[in-house]
Amino acid sequence: MGIIVRQGFKSSIVSYVGVVIGIFNILILYNKFLTQEQLGLYASTLLTFPVIYMSFALLGVPSVAVRFHSRFQDYESRRQLFTFILITPLVGLAAFVALYLLFKPLYLKFYLDHSPLLVRYYYVFIPLTVGMVYLLALESYSRIHLRIAVPSLIREVGLRLANSLLVILFGFNVITFDTMVNLTVVSYVLAIAAMLVYLYFQGRLYSRLDFGFIRHPAFKEMYRYGLWVLLGGASAALLPHIEKVLLPAFEGGLGSTAVFDIASRIALVISIPRNSIVMISAPIISEAYVRNDIPSIDSIYKKSSLNLFIIGTFLFLGIWANIDAIFGLIPKSEIYSQGKWVVLMVGVSRIVDMMTGLNSEILTNSRFYRYDIVFILFFTILILLSSQLLIPMYGYNGAAAAALLSTVTYNVVKLFFIRKKMGIQPFTTATLKVILLAAAAYLAAWLVPSGSKGDLLSIMAIMLVRSVLITIVFLGGILLWNVSEDISAGFQGGRQLVMRTLRRNR
Repeated sequence: MGIIVRQGFKSSIVSYVGVVIGIFNILILYNKFLTQEQLGLYASTLLTFPVIYMSFALLGVPSVAVRFHSRFQDYESRRQLFTFILITPLVGLAAFVALYLLFKPLYLKFYLDHSPLLVRYYYVFIPLTVGMVYLLALESYSRIHLRIAVPSLIREVGLRLANSLLVILFGFNVITFDTMVNLTVVSYVLAIAAMLVYLYFQGRLYSRLDFGFIRHPAFKEMYRYGLWVLLGGASAALLPHIEKVLLPAFEGGLGSTAVFDIASRIALVISIPRNSIVMISAPIISEAYVRNDIPSIDSIYKKSSLNLFIIGTFLFLGIWANIDAIFGLIPKSEIYSQGKWVVLMVGVSRIVDMMTGLNSEILTNSRFYRYDIVFILFFTILILLSSQLLIPMYGYNGAAAAALLSTVTYNVVKLFFIRKKMGIQPFTTATLKVILLAAAAYLAAWLVPSGSKGDLLSIMAIMLVRSVLITIVFLGGILLWNVSEDISAGFQGGRQLVMRTLRRNR
């Protein structure tokens, strides 16, 4: 777990910096300078729809690269793999553009009544999709070399800072809203250029393409695997954003989408560590399968489940114990505090996803990868049906309820499948200890009385007291009970580093 922890830790730090910037953007900048409808467009759908589109256009390239990179080890074959990663998306992009234009009448019919602003920027989604495709393709290439921190810095921090600058320029009437949207596309061009420069200095950028990958012994298998991953990958990309796709078509349009987006983003802070661990773990799991090293996979499965459950629960406790105060601090709180229950339901769904560990990554890198596609399609159908039922009845709360129901069902089904087919599962007695400590920590925070409404100092003081109590009871209990060896070792290493630093400074 050493390299996983190091790279995952670095990427998590970068991701959290990006989250801080993103939260500042949405809660402060966007709220200050954009109308609710503009916020719903720029913060939600404008950078959500291309994520879904690119999952089709990529043709499964990132997953294929991770699964088969161990068969491309020498200089020549690495150049072939690099060529494969660059060229294959061109085919997918051509197909995407053709289909996107073909189905334009359906798109207009679906969104025109409730979200006309979304229809206005129909064509902007094409270049945004192209930019996202190649940024993710290059990131996957860096990922197979176990380097994710700098690509995360470019994507999580660089692009968000660009968004900040553009909204500020719009807010001070330096640029129009149309220009702001167009310059967002340019920011992806610059991000791709930065990735190419990084790969060049890493010695991973080739000046000449090599189409020899077509003759590589693994190519036919890569092709078949990529087609299967395409089906699941498209669904997997749709699932986290499906509410933002459906909500603009119902009553409230982009305004409801903005409320849901702000609330769900508060909750999604919880899942950032999982994203970082997944990015660096997948190549190692793939290599373990090549060696048929099931015990190593089982160890990663259990450790990832426990550590992510601890981290996710700690973050969720801090958020939910202070949720009213958090909404009270943001501008236009009377509008966006209506999404309080969205935070709870989305947060719980993220906890469930984290505590079940790397189940999808274990399946997609195994001989059972076809079943993962079936599960994802099942999840897609379930969340579409439940969303269509609950959104008209409960709006954005219905969207969150559909996500929670579908996520729990999906992960439970996968758990039983992996247990039956591979004989491994992620839970230990330590999982129960985490649940007990979480209940005790929340009870301690709940006993703290609420501060006076409108009194900023009182609100901040109560938030601080509750957060400190949660830290002492929950994290203190994790360390004293030695629930996680990795977390205990990390704490001891940090403590020793601090002590050594203090001794040097004496």
